[in-house]
Amino acid sequence: MAGRPTDFTPDLGDKILGLMEGGLSLAASAAELNIHRQRVYEWMERHPEFADTVKLAQAKRQLFLERRLLTADAGPVVTSTIFALKNAGPEDWRDKREVEHSGGIETSTKEQRDAAVAAATRADQ
Repeated sequence: MAGRPTDFTPDLGDKILGLMEGGLSLAASAAELNIHRQRVYEWMERHPEFADTVKLAQAKRQLFLERRLLTADAGPVVTSTIFALKNAGPEDWRDKREVEHSGGIETSTKEQRDAAVAAATRADQ
């Protein structure tokens, strides 16, 4: 196969797992290993076992952050941990807002609005 040789080794998944278990993001873990984050995503597509390990690492990071939140005192640690959790586990930690709209929306043109203002002005005189 022509092209640049891969830097992928089977132990990279375990290295990423170890770093993310300690709270680092995937991007930070990749940087710690001198790997671009995009390269990690490419390897995840090519190596299913590696992808499974990275997904486990992401879950372990969320676990780390949740435990940190449970033991943190009020203040910046709590705020930063909640922020990290909302990004690390959006399915579990998003601010869920459901908005239900009923009825119609009426629109008008500028000419219609101008005519309404003119009519209201005449009525006030």
